[in-house]
Formats: sequence, C-alpha cells, structure tokens
Amino acid sequence: MSRQAKVLEQRAGALFADGLSSRQPPAGSVARGQLQREASVQQRPALNAALLARGEAAYQIFCTPCHGLGGLGDGLVVGRGFPAPPSFIEPRLLNATDDQLMQVIAHGQGLMYGYESRIQPQERWAIVAHLRVLQLSQHADLDSLPAPLRQAFEARAQ
Repeated sequence: MSRQAKVLEQRAGALFADGLSSRQPPAGSVARGQLQREASVQQRPALNAALLARGEAAYQIFCTPCHGLGGLGDGLVVGRGFPAPPSFIEPRLLNATDDQLMQVIAHGQGLMYGYESRIQPQERWAIVAHLRVLQLSQHADLDSLPAPLRQAFEARAQ
C-alpha cells in the first residue's frame, strides 16, 4: 500500500482545476472528534474550594507517582530508578503561566508523556489550580497567616 498511486497531502494534484490536492470539507459536513476542543481549553473555571478539591484528587491520581504529594519531584517511581522530574518550586515552574502548565499536562515535556487523552480540559485546570496551591505552600510567609493560625503553627513547631 505504501507504493500505490496516490496524491500526497499538500502536494499539487491534477484531479481538480485549482491544482490543490487538499480539499475543504463540503458545506454541511459534520465534524468528528472534539469540535469545541479549543474553546473548552480556554474556558478557565472559577477558582473555588470544589475546584481545588477536584484538582487535588486528580493530582494524586495522575501526578504523584512521579512528582510526589508535595510536588518536589520525589514520587514513588524516583525511588525505583526513574529520573526525578522537576520540582514545582523551581523558579522556572514558579514563573510558568497557567497556559504553559496546561500545555505540558496535555502534551508532555521531556520524559513526561502527554495526558490530553486521559485528562479533560476542566480537570487539567483543576490540577493547575492545585499546583499553584502546592507552590504557595512552599513559599508561604509565616507573617502572612492570620493570628490564630500563626499561633497554632508556632505551638506545633515547639
């Protein structure tokens, strides 16, 4: 089949008067797959407790094996010889935009494979929100806590 006569995509063809081999779909064609995919990726859900809970649950399922519970790159697979992924508190990832994180979750980067077929866009947004929580938790200033929480934290530390 690889040697059969055919017109390759994006190549000139003699079949049509305009010489194009790639054709526009006929009017009234029904799309297959995810017609609204781009719109669903761009629709960021409202940040609330439910979204954060969903993000934490999805993170624990998909991300902790490599990145660990705290996002420090110390997941279970690292203990078995797999190369450590980056920590989410590295400056490069602290400065990454939410859209960049969405892109990496969907399409992967480095040794990480993409999860686009496994994690729907709204779930990816929830994971990104949880990543931001993890990042904040590692850079929280004790003075920024409300007084009762600060006192409870200081009492535990002693």
